[in-house]
Amino acid sequence: MASRKKFKVNFDACVSISFCVATLLIFLLDSFAIKNFSLLQNIFSAPGAKGAQTAFNFSSPSDYARLIFFVFGNKSFLQVLLSLAFILPYGALMEERYGSPAVALMMAICAVVSGVLNACLVPQSLSGAACIATMLILLSSITSIAKNEIPLSNLLALVLCLSGNLYLTLSQGGPKSLAITSVFVQLAGALCASMAGFLTAPKTRRNGSASQSSSTSPAKSASDRIKEIDEASPRKKTFWPTKKADDETTVIGSINI
Repeated sequence: MASRKKFKVNFDACVSISFCVATLLIFLLDSFAIKNFSLLQNIFSAPGAKGAQTAFNFSSPSDYARLIFFVFGNKSFLQVLLSLAFILPYGALMEERYGSPAVALMMAICAVVSGVLNACLVPQSLSGAACIATMLILLSSITSIAKNEIPLSNLLALVLCLSGNLYLTLSQGGPKSLAITSVFVQLAGALCASMAGFLTAPKTRRNGSASQSSSTSPAKSASDRIKEIDEASPRKKTFWPTKKADDETTVIGSINI
């Protein structure tokens, strides 16, 4: 009796999943568990420029930490959903392409650049991971940009992410000019971090079969991969073992890739 194959959950994007889980837990703790101490206001929000209610203090070590940790803070559950809806799918794709350590480094660069620009230019605090979501969308377009084309799906996702972030910023109060500046600050941080994608080579996918050489080889192009799959197709004569001359076995129909 043939044994049944067991399905298992694959922890494929450790950085993206861990980031989303931490963001959700911090929001739940700040909203329901901890009442006497605001995590968002004291830890998970980047300080603003001079004139803000919580302006950046050069002599405070905690303010430097807040320039990174603000990406874990969210003011509303809608803000959490908007960020996680982009980070989970795009983060998994980018971790497969660049590797988890590289994606984690680019997330840190994005947070630092956005936090520093906010502390220099915007007289209000900043929170949320919209800059990281924007960075991941831009990273997914790098390969297509090299081919002088931009996927329409990525362009629409970028517009949706930026417009949603702008709407949430406006709904939280404050002048419209500051809301627009805040969105551009996060976009600038995303652009700076995504530039690291041009300097970071995507990790090479290696096949674990014994026939492949152990030496490192450059990643195959899409056309080479299609040819390899086509040669291994059962419709090819080379796929089947040598047959006798009187064997009349035929393959009905074929699909050219």
